[in-house]
Amino acid sequence: MVINLSDQKLEDGVSSLLQKGLNYAVMPRSIPIEDILAGVEKAVQSLPVEMAEEARQETVRIIKNSSKPTDNLTRTERAALKNLKQNTNITILPADKGNATVILNTIDYKQKIASLLEDTAYRKLTKDPTDSIERKTSLLLKKSTLTEDICKHLCPAGSRPPRLYGLPKIHKEGVPLRPIVNNIGAPTYHLSKHLTGLLTQITGHTEHQVRNSYNFIQILETLQVQPEDLMVSFDVVSLFTRVPVVNSLSLLSHHFQDGILALFKHVLTSTYFCYDGRFYEQTDGVAMGSPLSPVIATFFMEDFEEKAIAQATHKSVCWYRYVDDTFVIWPHGRERLREFFAHLNGLHNNIVFTMEIEEDGHLPFLDIDIYRNTYGSLGHKVYRKLTHTNLYLHQLSHHHPVNKHSVLSSLIHRAKTL
Repeated sequence: MVINLSDQKLEDGVSSLLQKGLNYAVMPRSIPIEDILAGVEKAVQSLPVEMAEEARQETVRIIKNSSKPTDNLTRTERAALKNLKQNTNITILPADKGNATVILNTIDYKQKIASLLEDTAYRKLTKDPTDSIERKTSLLLKKSTLTEDICKHLCPAGSRPPRLYGLPKIHKEGVPLRPIVNNIGAPTYHLSKHLTGLLTQITGHTEHQVRNSYNFIQILETLQVQPEDLMVSFDVVSLFTRVPVVNSLSLLSHHFQDGILALFKHVLTSTYFCYDGRFYEQTDGVAMGSPLSPVIATFFMEDFEEKAIAQATHKSVCWYRYVDDTFVIWPHGRERLREFFAHLNGLHNNIVFTMEIEEDGHLPFLDIDIYRNTYGSLGHKVYRKLTHTNLYLHQLSHHHPVNKHSVLSSLIHRAKTL
């Protein structure tokens, strides 16, 4: 649950606190009466006068009859939480995968971020470009073919710069960081969400597309493997930060008019962020954390895979891809597989694949363990990475019961479908 990579020893209160998970909601010391009343008042504004007054009276009655919240932290954990907030020598983060909690020395965390920013994919800026990007966003929206109501909703106001942080990859040697950019509140955030909706309409319709794990196991039921076939998965290294923006815009020009294309270009080339009071620009690729990134990556990969399959000397039996992960059945032996792997990595300088071949008749893909059955059919079961902690949402967390029920229903659905 807790991986301490710092040089500080954890006290019992700190350990028990962090083991609850970083999504653990602490019970408030008192009922937030003002927030409740303000929320109810906003909700009843559109109701008839009598119904609104009835809702107000019912709210007051409930508050009067409510008892003081029961604390879901011990006194030791409360003290530990206060001390952690004041301790600037350590940085506490969720792991990149598995829902573990990772503790790093702050100086180590900053050094890892600094090494990331030394990459040629990032360029330091001399000032905060937020205001200028906000103005340009508003101007391009006015020039676009979008309706006045949509433009009014998408026009940014009071924007703040995107923020960079890193998630520790505890499953990799040296625990590198995955860079994530928090775009909420950024000048292009609402626009990127709208463009995502437009682009989603023209992506995901190819025969190679996998929508989710359940869709993939339906595909597996139709496949047969011969004894000499190999199950292989290909994974694109850091796809989001490697998606070539110029190529993507060229592909988009076949589907959208100039006004909308200008909006796509603006969002895809305004990939800046703030870290430690300094501003940086991403020179290529799309930002991890932008609503548009997964869809534009899928859009580019659909064109890429079409060319890769068409130009290959030897073809695979099948090719099924979910964003950057691809499942292939290869019938031509390992030597030809190495040639095909080199072919994939030679098509574009930005797109680099890693390859994993089945072992003992098993191959993990997404959250599925694919295995060979007798007579050439393929079986499947749920797959969990070694870093998986089985921690979802703590029972005592101050979440609405609906949130807790959804965790259980999701796990039950997953068990029944996979």
